[in-house]
Amino acid sequence: MTIASQYIDTDLGRWVHTEWRPGPQDPLAWAVERVWDFDGMASAPQERVFPNGLVELIVQLDDRYHDVLDSRCVLTPVTCVTGVFSAPIVVQAPRRRCRVLGVRLHPAGAWVALRHPLAELADTTTDLEGVLGPAASELAERCHDASSGIERVRRAVGWLAGRLRADRFRLDPAAHRMARRIAATAGSRPIGPLRLEAGLSDARLVSLFREQVGVTPKRYAQIHRFARALSLLSRPGASLAGVALEAGFYDQPHMNAEFRRMARLTPGEFLAARRFPNSLSLPEPV
Repeated sequence: MTIASQYIDTDLGRWVHTEWRPGPQDPLAWAVERVWDFDGMASAPQERVFPNGLVELIVQLDDRYHDVLDSRCVLTPVTCVTGVFSAPIVVQAPRRRCRVLGVRLHPAGAWVALRHPLAELADTTTDLEGVLGPAASELAERCHDASSGIERVRRAVGWLAGRLRADRFRLDPAAHRMARRIAATAGSRPIGPLRLEAGLSDARLVSLFREQVGVTPKRYAQIHRFARALSLLSRPGASLAGVALEAGFYDQPHMNAEFRRMARLTPGEFLAARRFPNSLSLPEPV
């Protein structure tokens, strides 16, 4: 297992970022996108995080973050889960050093690890203990006394392997094969032919996706198309028209409309904004 750490020192803050991503042949690759650890302090008051089609578990080991909801801030639970979301999330960091561990799961991994209807978690931050019971506290306890970010990540991966080792909890192979196709093609394939390949009726497909992915197939494809455009716009020299075409939008106005809905920004505003190092997230003033 290769776990990498990087020290970040900018005017946006100082922290150590530690990360593990499973390789294609890793037995957890079907379930886990990455496990990461943050140890330090961000000087930017708030961070805007964009939809990515993943489910994320968070363990906070020191002062906690707040979710910024309209005009109020809500303290997040020590352990929490954010389901697949289709609008930006704004979080407010503690004003001193903190340690945070995160687990990003593909929907199939989240369905098996959490054993909970993912539609109930979509577009929300939920107390993980209310979903998993004592298993959430077990994860936090494993992380709390670890000597480094590398050790925290290693322990979290061990906890995940235990959760995912059991049978795949009624994982529907047709629905998740289709979800993988949508993610792999960044939402560029029409839903109709994919549904026919899956051999499911419209009603059954939507029901399974809401339960085991969290959103409908159409919304899941929109999220991945948006995420692809976001990544393309982060490349040097990106043009709006070129990104719209490469990401699979009908045209640039179509991309602009999706951006306003999923980012609360225009593509041009995203291009002009400063980003956190090695991230698509944006620092924001209060």
